[in-house]
Amino acid sequence: MRDYTDRHHRRFTRLLSREAKLWSEMEKPHAILKAADASGNKLDRLLSRGSDEGYEVFQIGGNDPVTVAQATRLVLPYGYDELNLNCGCPAIESGGGDYGAALMRDGGDDAARVIESMVREVENADSFAMYGSKGTKPKVSVKCRVGIAETLGDVVPKDACAEEVLEKIAAPLERFIKKCADAGAASVVVHCRQAVMSGMSPSKNRGVPPLRPEILFDLVARGDMHVNVNDFSDRPSFVDATQSLDFVLNGGVSSFADVAEAFAKCPNLKGAQAGRWPLLRPFDMLHMDAFLLTLDDALKVSFRKDDALDGVRPFDRDASARAVAAAEAYAFRRAAAYEHQSRRNGNEKGAAARPLALALADLDDRLERSTGNDESESEASSFSSFETDDDDDPDALANAVDGLLSVCGELLEVERGANRAKRTRKALAKAVGKKVGGKQ
Repeated sequence: MRDYTDRHHRRFTRLLSREAKLWSEMEKPHAILKAADASGNKLDRLLSRGSDEGYEVFQIGGNDPVTVAQATRLVLPYGYDELNLNCGCPAIESGGGDYGAALMRDGGDDAARVIESMVREVENADSFAMYGSKGTKPKVSVKCRVGIAETLGDVVPKDACAEEVLEKIAAPLERFIKKCADAGAASVVVHCRQAVMSGMSPSKNRGVPPLRPEILFDLVARGDMHVNVNDFSDRPSFVDATQSLDFVLNGGVSSFADVAEAFAKCPNLKGAQAGRWPLLRPFDMLHMDAFLLTLDDALKVSFRKDDALDGVRPFDRDASARAVAAAEAYAFRRAAAYEHQSRRNGNEKGAAARPLALALADLDDRLERSTGNDESESEASSFSSFETDDDDDPDALANAVDGLLSVCGELLEVERGANRAKRTRKALAKAVGKKVGGKQ
């Protein structure tokens, strides 16, 4: 997500969860090529992984096979596990241009050409240094919408008949996905809302078009999506005609309970992707590894949603200690990097402080709710781990707030003394800037 999931945020999140797959911001090919031509370490700042450990995905947004291939070539040495082509952002979100969700307009022909160019670059990556964290070549994937609509009036209503849904959403989606798979895409992430291409703000595009996960669930249940290299003899040699396609759900995923519910309805999903949930509630990620383990165990037997939620616990003293330890490990490594690179400037420090600002906001929200002082209707209040907030320990939360403020004070070099916590909050707000603070 723009302004958020940069290398700093991915580094902090990795300290909370080893198993979560972390995504970069979407980067345009021209921005990558421009950074490569710039002096200094601009390309490193743009393309570096958040951590050497764990699975990371780098997302590219473009429609020209040549420039996307050039950008892919520059990204490969940074060792990402997956390269994703964005075919889901409406034009208003992706800054205009014929990419993002616009690549779904022609049924997938343009997207397939771009994917093929990325796959060819990966196939030609001979150096082990270009492999991901698992020691294998990165796979190429695509993220798309369940469908597109030029205007709000073209959106298929939730109560539309089955024939209309098939004609306007399900059938075009299947054709698009098959073309991407034939081009070499190994997985597809489907945001299960139609994208409204004009006349609607980004925030409304994420909420007004109705969610239609049942369309994705039907595709997965049928299990007949595979590449068809017999029709494309010039496709890369490692694209296997028997290769199945992995599906990941996106849209409306705001808690562990939502993930468990999705797998209860569609056990053959490969995963679920969330954007704002881990940003607004980063310390839910402390439970992610345990949740994934119990989810995997539950899927091996007769699946029960409640079984998958056994690994999630309220915020207690253990969570408090782990939260502060993660913040310390993150902040002191960032501080050392500033010292080494002599880059104690506001922009870089603000980017590094942003994950801590989000983490502090999460703790503040939890503490207000646990003490009964929360009278707001903030966006964060809708991202709740299936009622665990009611059992959060106020003392553990207060200790975590104190610990996090101490860490932030050291990172931002706030002088010790009276009212240091208050002065640290002001320094943190100044570092992250009004734009991010307002969104937060």
